[in-house]
Amino acid sequence: MNLALCGLAIAAFVACGDDGDEGTGGAGGGTGSGTTTGSGGATSASSGTTDPASTSSTTASTTSATTGTGGGPQTLEMIDDMEDNDNAINAAGGRVGYWYTFNDGTEGAKQEPPPDPEGTGETPFTMTALEPARGQSTYAARSWGSGFEEWGAGFGFDLNSPEGEKASYDASAYTGITFWAKGTARGATVMISDPSTDPAGGLCTDKCDKWAKSLALTEEWQQFTIPFADLKQGGWGTEATTTAIDASKLYSIQFQVGIAPEFDVYIDDLAFYN
Repeated sequence: MNLALCGLAIAAFVACGDDGDEGTGGAGGGTGSGTTTGSGGATSASSGTTDPASTSSTTASTTSATTGTGGGPQTLEMIDDMEDNDNAINAAGGRVGYWYTFNDGTEGAKQEPPPDPEGTGETPFTMTALEPARGQSTYAARSWGSGFEEWGAGFGFDLNSPEGEKASYDASAYTGITFWAKGTARGATVMISDPSTDPAGGLCTDKCDKWAKSLALTEEWQQFTIPFADLKQGGWGTEATTTAIDASKLYSIQFQVGIAPEFDVYIDDLAFYN
């Protein structure tokens, strides 16, 4: 785990998109691919204060830029550090989920790893070896591709989907999420769903406008620290029944890129924080 404490820079939220089909595709991909069969038990989660020494060997290309408001993370509950090199998030704290990809289905477009909408497990999400490593981190979640022309593509996981049955996860004990990221895509967004913004909640169907925050990715590693309170809907889909995300009932965490000729996004050391 190479998460580092750092000051936060206030960043204005940019809407996830104004195309109603964008949220449909994201939710659809998450719902279907979340049943992908993964490796058995993942590494256990850990929590505690960040050890500055663990980041001292971070490569020169790593920065500590963050986005969000409030103080930096003090304690961490690791969701996935990717070091076990499988497609399952850490099986701890009642969380059971698997990484998947999704896209708008543009004819001729390509995405890696490829989506598995039927949940057959024949093409599971695979982690990418970091060359060079980011300090002590040697693997990251990554998706790349080109040619998507409707609303784009993305990747992510459900937080509680044992045996493929998607259920909610109580994250109300935490302030938000923190992770490291880099990429070539413009318009990248982190999205988190709750009962009002996920089909599994029964309150939205094909226009599930997830709670989201835009990410200013660069080709250098940055740490992003995002309080739940900073997440907003894009305004293009079904309006939530609450004015803020219901952290006691979260369904999925996803990273989506908009329309772009090409994209290549890395996510590493993703955790809940206080």
